[in-house]
Amino acid sequence: MSHWTLAERRKSGIALWDMPGRQPVADPGGPIVMVGGGGQGRNLPCKAVPEALLPGEGGGWLFPPLTWDGQNSDGAEAAIAGYATAHPNWDGVLCILGDSTVWAHVSAGEVISFQRFVTAQLAAALEVSADWDEARQRAALADAMARPERLAAYIARAGDAGTLWGALLGAELAAARPYWLGQQVVVVGEGRVADALESALQEQGVPVTRGDRMELMLDGVAAAVSAHGGV
Repeated sequence: MSHWTLAERRKSGIALWDMPGRQPVADPGGPIVMVGGGGQGRNLPCKAVPEALLPGEGGGWLFPPLTWDGQNSDGAEAAIAGYATAHPNWDGVLCILGDSTVWAHVSAGEVISFQRFVTAQLAAALEVSADWDEARQRAALADAMARPERLAAYIARAGDAGTLWGALLGAELAAARPYWLGQQVVVVGEGRVADALESALQEQGVPVTRGDRMELMLDGVAAAVSAHGGV
């Protein structure tokens, strides 16, 4: 397969990888396949791996996003495709962390539905540090899961980082309950937020495993390029 460049659009900028070598690069070489670059969304349910890429306005290709209930999958579609490629018969929920968090129900290689949350963006807007006290974070998370209507009160008090992160994550978990309750869940991401979500789900008796977001994204885009017939 010829060389091409995977480009991921993030709020902090664009990250590039040389493909199929999967090496981070500073400059593109060969055709570009963009993740998170927009384009016509795919209505659900649909196959996790698209059968074709979309032509980009300025050249190159776009990995088509997913649309559901007025929402856009915000780049999580590539990691979803990567997991579905590696686990074609799996049924469960992927919780994919990025600029936003996407909870996606996947079954036998198809995406059934998803829900997107902007918890990380709220935390950034509130300038909440990721250096939090673990005990306070856990206490606030449990309280906000039980009483998510208290989230605004937590924000109004502008408490410590642990309390605010706990309240934000607890409210997200309460709203995402239809996705994780009674399901197998894979938390796709790294860092303290991913650790906190994994721990909270385990405390609810949910079977949880972890996935590497970057590796799954690379796998998903490679599968889409192959299905497209190359670029």
